[in-house]
Amino acid sequence: MFSSTVVSTRLQRKSIQLALLLAIVSVAVLAAEPVDARWTLGHAPGPLNHESRGSFQTEDGWVAIKTDDGVLFVWNVHDLHFTLAVKGKDIKPVNDPDHIFFAVDGKILQIQAAAIRDFAPDAKQKKLDDKALLIAHREWESKYIEELLKSKLTLHSFSVNISGLGTGSLWEYDMPEGMSAEVKTQLYLTVVRGDYVVMLNCEATTANPEVEARKFLLDTMATLKTSAEPIDVQKLSESIRAGRKP
Repeated sequence: MFSSTVVSTRLQRKSIQLALLLAIVSVAVLAAEPVDARWTLGHAPGPLNHESRGSFQTEDGWVAIKTDDGVLFVWNVHDLHFTLAVKGKDIKPVNDPDHIFFAVDGKILQIQAAAIRDFAPDAKQKKLDDKALLIAHREWESKYIEELLKSKLTLHSFSVNISGLGTGSLWEYDMPEGMSAEVKTQLYLTVVRGDYVVMLNCEATTANPEVEARKFLLDTMATLKTSAEPIDVQKLSESIRAGRKP
């Protein structure tokens, strides 16, 4: 669990999901030693304590701030800045240096963002709207997953309207036969934010059926708030400690 106010890491910007896709993610609780905020999660022996460092603002990375009902995830990478409220009674970071995973009450949540230029470099020339961008991202991402799994996927996709965010894409596929006895289906929820697509990923299992996984993704994405400027993590953390909702 988060034994101090904040857990922090730098982010490697790669759309790689092999650990979750193969359903071999192992949950690890970090030790309680303070670390430099710029270390990757794989090198960090424990959570960062803001109070011992004075003024701090993440310039290129992500931070999870403990709240009364879970954690507030803060993303400050390049020109994309947002917060996301992840709610749950038992939330732990998953020890993976290349991906952002949280174990949330027995569910595995992945948070990811992809630059539109990476999968639709001609988007502006073609004047693609959000729906078209989300379709292009889904095709790009699913093709990559098929290459990893060496299996053709049957996708099921739904267009959703998310309050305050607009058009979103909810898509899913069943895990290939024999890949995992526990994980049945992988679910993804995406929205366009500026020059990026923000994506949440969760799996459906016997203990976490599809309907619950979908609701979890939709409820979590509905809390997404973007900022034009880098988010001041210390100021936000102090505000939360003072009892003010972000």
